[in-house]
Amino acid sequence: MQEIQHIREAVRQEKIPAVYLWHSEDRFLILQALLELKKYYLKGDPSGSGIEVLSARDWSPADIVTAANTVSFFQKRLVIVEDASLYQETQPEDLKFFQAYLSNPNPDACLLFIAEKVHKGRKFYKIMERNGTVYEFVIPKRMGEWEVWLTRELQERGKSMSAPTMLFFLDWAGHRPGVLSQELDKLAVYLGETETAIKEDDIRAITTRTVEANIFEMLNAVAQRKIDQALQRLHEVLREEHPLKILTLLVRQVRLLLGAAVWRRRGENAVGLTAALGIRSSYEAQKIWTQSQRVSEELLVKELQECLRTEIALKTGAGDPVLLIELMLIRFCR
Repeated sequence: MQEIQHIREAVRQEKIPAVYLWHSEDRFLILQALLELKKYYLKGDPSGSGIEVLSARDWSPADIVTAANTVSFFQKRLVIVEDASLYQETQPEDLKFFQAYLSNPNPDACLLFIAEKVHKGRKFYKIMERNGTVYEFVIPKRMGEWEVWLTRELQERGKSMSAPTMLFFLDWAGHRPGVLSQELDKLAVYLGETETAIKEDDIRAITTRTVEANIFEMLNAVAQRKIDQALQRLHEVLREEHPLKILTLLVRQVRLLLGAAVWRRRGENAVGLTAALGIRSSYEAQKIWTQSQRVSEELLVKELQECLRTEIALKTGAGDPVLLIELMLIRFCR
């Protein structure tokens, strides 16, 4: 997460690049960075009149350049262009407006393009990479990266967590920075100003456990043939999600576990599992690898077959959805 540090340093030194391209699949990380950048412009004008937000859906490259070149009463301006990934489909002749601007940008403006996804082979990206400042905000993947991110977030709130508690928190609340930030806000209020160390009991008491975490524990209970625990987890999830969504998550988890089992049978190790199965992070891959060691490949194949049977029953209205999922779990444990 060095990108936010670079932005903070640029703001501190008052050396803001003329043109930025920020891209990330996690909107929260972009918003965090944007808050840091806006501090520079709000310092001189607390009303925010020097900040303009546009959308690539409504503004052509020519219009964007005109807006960036507009002389303002305010000395410094920030022009934010949302949905910038749409410019990847723009005709080359229209992109010439950006090329011309980048060769001679307005010294009193920062033109910031924000995109969810970018294609690094497209001309728009190449123009920005060659002449602007491009930052990709990546969700932490390894546990060490998560520890760095969590430590910084905790310090900003005057709180702390031990390494085992961080691991528990991620297992419990998931791996979406925006959600985790909100949960940390709740924990900070819950502990008040006198207590600083967040403990596992605090997390259980005040934060929301993810559906994925409950699914994971449900399959752990199935592997141990503990049907009462498996059904308890199921009912917890049913309070938040539709049975079909739960089945979809179960199918994904079973497929990942089966993939890990096959990967192990081929003599491979957990290192290559992330790429092999398309798992989001090496941390999640390690959890899948560990859990797959507790379940036989034969059982996983059986579970996948039961999932398919239940999916057909759900989609054809063959019974009460909750009962169908319960029966599926019971068959898992036979």
